Amino acid sequence: MIKLTTVLLAANLGCAAQAAPFSDQPRSYVFTGDGGKSATAHFPWIAGGPPGAAEHINSYLHDAYLQTLPASDPKETRIKVLDGMTMIESQGVNAMNGGRMVRVSIEEEGCGAYCSSGISDFDFDAASGRPVGALDLTAPDAKARLHLKAHKAHVAEIEKFLAALKRDLRKSGPDKARLQEQIELYEMCLSGREDAARDYSYLLVAENSLVVSFGECGSHASRALDELGGFSYSVKGEAMRPYLSSYGRRLLLGDAQAEAPSINKSGQLFKGTINGRLPVTLFLGPSGRLGEKPFDSAHYYYDKFRQQIALVMQREGDAFVLTENDKNGKPTAVMTLKLSGAKLSGEWRSGAKRMPVDLTAY
Repeated sequence: MIKLTTVLLAANLGCAAQAAPFSDQPRSYVFTGDGGKSATAHFPWIAGGPPGAAEHINSYLHDAYLQTLPASDPKETRIKVLDGMTMIESQGVNAMNGGRMVRVSIEEEGCGAYCSSGISDFDFDAASGRPVGALDLTAPDAKARLHLKAHKAHVAEIEKFLAALKRDLRKSGPDKARLQEQIELYEMCLSGREDAARDYSYLLVAENSLVVSFGECGSHASRALDELGGFSYSVKGEAMRPYLSSYGRRLLLGDAQAEAPSINKSGQLFKGTINGRLPVTLFLGPSGRLGEKPFDSAHYYYDKFRQQIALVMQREGDAFVLTENDKNGKPTAVMTLKLSGAKLSGEWRSGAKRMPVDLTAY
């Protein structure tokens, strides 16, 4: 079933407060998924909100989830192969943190060695439609400081649960074999997580809170044994203030005097041209499993074709060398760019051919 949701912006966002409410009007896309089977995705399509915000949200969602750009023609419904996917269903758009942020959620189901389902959440600044995450909203050392507190609580939880399992094991019963397996699982988990210097957590932004989250002790194959599941440590309300950037204090606590940055560290689209006449869109994003290192990955599109082109990045400060390779890993083109405020400019070259590149944060 396709959902249609509407979100009123309750916060005082200046001109944004007078804008039409955000709404989700999902588009249906046919894709090739698990086992080569055809399926239909009901993918978010956001409308309303302040000028330009919905367009930004839709561009980011299509890039991040579908590895393409939105089609200008809503009748264009065919998208790429999404290996392993069986279901993609929009769960709508919802206001967060007093309406200063919105969250778009997508329910998904896929199959690999095992089939699983879940929800992917994407958070945006309600005034601009730009994606936001912990990289944008927290101080540089916030994760390290919060991790120490969260780690202590997480280890204590595992130790407490282990002690209870061992007490149960001393009692005779039909579950003895299962209890022994659980004890082995949590002892192994504890040995890998006792050292606080090993950072295996990740920092999330939620409703009126910052959350340090830890994954399950059990692998997919042993998930049935893992009764604890994941662990989360939250800091809420004014207790967040010492950990927030000025932008974070604006979006999470409502400090109106703080300004939005010119670019977002958690992921930034740039639009512009190559040689002044070829429209392109380039994405700079974080790297790693936890996405905590800003501007360490990149890809781009020629807007006419909307096909994602991977780039290999070398970075030194605000200077970027982005290399495009063919299917055999051989370089075919290089962009040498410099970031200055919201501008990304430089040169594209392939062999003896050289063309200027001019891009602006979108």
